[in-house]
Amino acid sequence: MAEVFRASMRLRRIARQLKRWRTASGMKASDVAAQLGWSAAKLSKYENAAQPILPVEVLALGLTYHVPEDERNRLFNATAAAQEKGWWQDYTEAELVESAHDYLELETEAAVERTFKIDLIPGLLQTEAYAAALARADVPAVDEETIQGRAQIRVARQALLSGDDSLRVEAIISEAAMRCVVGGVETHRQQIERLLEFAEQDNITIQVASFEQGAHSVMGSPFDILSFNEDHLDDVVYIENVRFGRLLEDPASVETYNMNFAGLRQFALDPEQSVALIRGLIDGR
Repeated sequence: MAEVFRASMRLRRIARQLKRWRTASGMKASDVAAQLGWSAAKLSKYENAAQPILPVEVLALGLTYHVPEDERNRLFNATAAAQEKGWWQDYTEAELVESAHDYLELETEAAVERTFKIDLIPGLLQTEAYAAALARADVPAVDEETIQGRAQIRVARQALLSGDDSLRVEAIISEAAMRCVVGGVETHRQQIERLLEFAEQDNITIQVASFEQGAHSVMGSPFDILSFNEDHLDDVVYIENVRFGRLLEDPASVETYNMNFAGLRQFALDPEQSVALIRGLIDGR
């Protein structure tokens, strides 16, 4: 039986951009297909991410629609990158649920990641020991190989936090996550110390929503927002529960989360106060 094609998140976003190009050009799909010697069905599959598309075909469409060269080249390069296998695809479903593949794929292309967490440290900022301890608490229990695989994913993601084009991270973390002794006292201490190291990086801002500050607008609702440098790529929100994750892309939902994150930034302790609180945890305060 032939394997069913499942478009990656990058290809789905490329497909939407191709459709926007055609709409802006005023051309009918049948006319475009005829001009390129394609069937109308082939173009429809490309615009709906139902079939893989080659970078050269993206270039051909860009030329047909008279898209400016720089914009055309950006989508050409994005399509070429989308053909490459991501490191996250080497992990099993037990180590990384399928819905998280799309998120990690987008994370590698994002310029800014904004995250709010309630009872755990954001995955991008976790130590390997902390991540392994979380995996050991899973129900039903998983084997040691799966535990180590999940922990390694956290470490692999942190490559985005260094280098010339490093990811900008704005993290707001509840005090509850800071005080929860995941994996025992030593693992907890190492995780807190690692957060302090991250807070010293220019591209990472950490704020704490402390117990004393009381209620806020998104209590009980952790989420992540990814933003991109490219004008044609809109923000994406990611939410998840015990077993499933979901990406939100509709403008109204994304705007709601953006507004609430902006409110959280004003609500939480500022970065200096947050670092002081985190240091206090190491000192036993």
